[in-house]
Amino acid sequence: MAICCASLRSGQPTKLTANVGRSSLRQFRAQQGFTLVELIMVIVLLGVMAVGITGFIGLSTQTFLKVSERDELVSSARFAVERLNREVRNAVPNSFRVNSNSSTQCLEFLPIVASTNYVDISVSPETASNTLTVIPFVDNNNNTYVLNSNDVVVVYPLYPTDIYTDITDNSGKIFGINAINTSAIPWVITLDAGSYLFTQDSPNKRLYIANKPVSYCVNNGQLTRYNNYNITNTTYITPNSANAVLMAENLAAVNVAKPVFTIQPPTLKRNAQVQIRFDFTRDGEHIEFANDIHLVNVP
Repeated sequence: MAICCASLRSGQPTKLTANVGRSSLRQFRAQQGFTLVELIMVIVLLGVMAVGITGFIGLSTQTFLKVSERDELVSSARFAVERLNREVRNAVPNSFRVNSNSSTQCLEFLPIVASTNYVDISVSPETASNTLTVIPFVDNNNNTYVLNSNDVVVVYPLYPTDIYTDITDNSGKIFGINAINTSAIPWVITLDAGSYLFTQDSPNKRLYIANKPVSYCVNNGQLTRYNNYNITNTTYITPNSANAVLMAENLAAVNVAKPVFTIQPPTLKRNAQVQIRFDFTRDGEHIEFANDIHLVNVP
């Protein structure tokens, strides 16, 4: 019995030594860290992930920039076309003409200041006169009409040549206004010095009061609005650059074979039309904007 107990006691140190060995091995392994192969694999994986993430971010940014540029081009086109629509629809009928040369294309028209019906005008072969009587009227903003310098009267224009002519001629369809008497009923309009004859009566006795022409021109990639220049019968206008307003940018160069402005004459089935074709381009983005404006055919 004593031997048995002694054997048990003598074996205890052996078990303690084994436990201490295992603990030291675990501590050694815990202190080892990464191997070189593992470190290289991690670096490669991180590089692949970085390339993928960078490409995704770059593609998203590029897409955002292209969409923003496209939206900016469309907004510019819409603004220019909307402004053109409003002004063209408020122009003297048949006062539209397209002028162009190798680098510039323009749409020219005569804006209406006011309109009314006349009571009496001098028409050939009647006696020439420098006065005419009209029904009282207001301007296009529904305000009391105030005579401005360079205001003209227009009666029954059928062609642009009826508008763009010498307004000092004694016979025609457009004449300058010298004064207007609003105290009498009907009102009396006095024309510029001299006696005049209108070449035709309007079937509806319609009379327009207008001022200086307006032009929209495409040149050097820009759409520019010109005003405050005199009526001229030249085939190509030379607007006053001092009265130029930039309306849009980033337009393609003028191409004679692909006009920006085209006037379609009226037919028995439809009114006359102004066709507008804006070609915008920027940083590889290319947008064509087409719009047709129906014109008033009642001179």
